[in-house]
Amino acid sequence: MEGNINKRVLKIALPKGSLQTSTFKMFEKAGFQITVGARSYVPRFDDPELEGLLIRAQEIPYYVAEGMLDIGLTGKDWIVERGVEIVEVSDLI
Repeated sequence: MEGNINKRVLKIALPKGSLQTSTFKMFEKAGFQITVGARSYVPRFDDPELEGLLIRAQEIPYYVAEGMLDIGLTGKDWIVERGVEIVEVSDLI
């Protein structure tokens, strides 16, 4: 039985609510499919090396800064307001 020790997974914070649809479309344009149940906060990617969590955009900087999630998509305003130390990888707009 193979454990999760060697499993490399990127944990992604995805914004729920008004930004959810546009975020999913962006991933689709990049070649990824994301599915999520109507009442679920755990989307499924078609790539076994990706895991996601749907959370409020204003909470994403905290989860990433604390190391609970590896990366996240959120607004710069939430990063500034939360006052956390994170690395901006790319400006998507």
